[in-house]
Amino acid sequence: MPLINRLACYNFLLLLLIYACAETSETEQKIVKAVPRPPVAIRDIENALTELSTDPLIKHGQLALSIKSTSTGKSLLEYNSDKSLVIASNMKLVTTATGLAVLGEDFTFKTELAHDGTLEANGTLRGNIYITGGGDPTLGSNKVTGSLPLNDLLDMWVNKLWEYGIRQVSGAIIADSELYNANAIPSGWTWADAGNYYGAPAFGLNFHDNLYYLYFKPGAKVGEAATILRTIPAIKEIQFVNEVTTGAPGSGDNAYIYGAPYTHLRYVQGTIPAGVKEFSIKGSLPEPGMTCAGLLHQKLVKRGIKIGLPATSVRLMQIQKKKVSTDRKPIYTHSSPALPAIVTETNLESVNLYAEAILKQLGIAKYEDGTTYSGTETVMEFWKQNGIDINGFFMRDGSGLSRNNSIRATTLTDILVYCAKAPMFASLYASLPVAGVSGTMKNIGKGTGAARNLHAKTGSLERVMSFSGYFTTRSGEMMSFAFIANDYAGHNSPMRKKMERLMALLTDLP
Repeated sequence: MPLINRLACYNFLLLLLIYACAETSETEQKIVKAVPRPPVAIRDIENALTELSTDPLIKHGQLALSIKSTSTGKSLLEYNSDKSLVIASNMKLVTTATGLAVLGEDFTFKTELAHDGTLEANGTLRGNIYITGGGDPTLGSNKVTGSLPLNDLLDMWVNKLWEYGIRQVSGAIIADSELYNANAIPSGWTWADAGNYYGAPAFGLNFHDNLYYLYFKPGAKVGEAATILRTIPAIKEIQFVNEVTTGAPGSGDNAYIYGAPYTHLRYVQGTIPAGVKEFSIKGSLPEPGMTCAGLLHQKLVKRGIKIGLPATSVRLMQIQKKKVSTDRKPIYTHSSPALPAIVTETNLESVNLYAEAILKQLGIAKYEDGTTYSGTETVMEFWKQNGIDINGFFMRDGSGLSRNNSIRATTLTDILVYCAKAPMFASLYASLPVAGVSGTMKNIGKGTGAARNLHAKTGSLERVMSFSGYFTTRSGEMMSFAFIANDYAGHNSPMRKKMERLMALLTDLP
């Protein structure tokens, strides 16, 4: 082929290649480019609410929605927002916001190691070692950045006692949980919750998230009995009435533990999945302070420090009419992570224990009384004093586990508007799960305008679903919102999907 013809051919092929690449690039761009979402007007939200309210799922229940501008406080939409409804774990948002405002962002919980009696020159302590709880819900937990897990914490404490010069203790390791009331479970919590990890109340001395792991070996076949293997940490006194059977492979945790604080008899019912070597569920420790004292006792003995008496607690000593010394000498004070880190874990993963500890600490701050009641009174008074209309606000715990809690959606958005202008807002906002990204909102709003935009606390109980927090409109204005559903039919999942679709519309408001 002549050179000119070959060059012409090559040029033609090159043009085809360039054209094809251009077409491919353009096609790829069309595929990657997001489909524009049409703008949404308030009437569209109202229509969606009306449609949802007539859905058979919620026809006999209640819906409420409130939206307010955080800059002006002006209401954008109110739908049944004056009705007092159950909000489940959205109550944590109120509790943590109050905690940050009242206790302060620098607040830390304190736990003290101390002793009574005298320390002799040879290292013998003629007395007892006390673990005095300051309500720290992160003690012995690895959930919050800056807190030490169980073994690391106890090893550090052993080192502190060794450095102090203690080589032998004539008395006992004594857990002091007296900062908070001994009748620890808030009013309205149910028997079905009390023995499970999420129903662990806040004590003056909390430890290891107040939970233990209960390990099972499933049966060889579906329907066969599951065998209890052990608990971690070990609890020698605990007894189980085991009615757990083996479920289908992959069926997950469908077992529940029933039992009350300070008692060691537990009933376990439900199923665990077949096809695994062992499977664990989580229960609430009967008395976290005693677990803490007992494990410290063991660690000290392992280090070569002799302990004269078994571990005990101030509560047990008072029941036994034994004298409890108040003349104690401090050895070491352990501080929790700062409050914003605890608030983040509370809201991001919806940890009931942490919310209850913050609430009781609010009672200490205001009334020097570590009870749920004093905590709730502190919360209510704070918001009333700051101009929030608390009519229809009934608070019975800090976490929302009690169905006796209720609040109006408009009250929630008023609180959120206040927070948006408060010095602690950055800490509160950072604690909220982000739609499609993190925490309890991780799987909500993916592929919609809500993803990475809507920051909200979630809440759910049987026939209760709630979301409250913040989102930004197309024009860049931040809004507070509260969206609540009560008494719908069926399970939570269908209702969640319907509420998710409506929340996605919010972020397309102009």
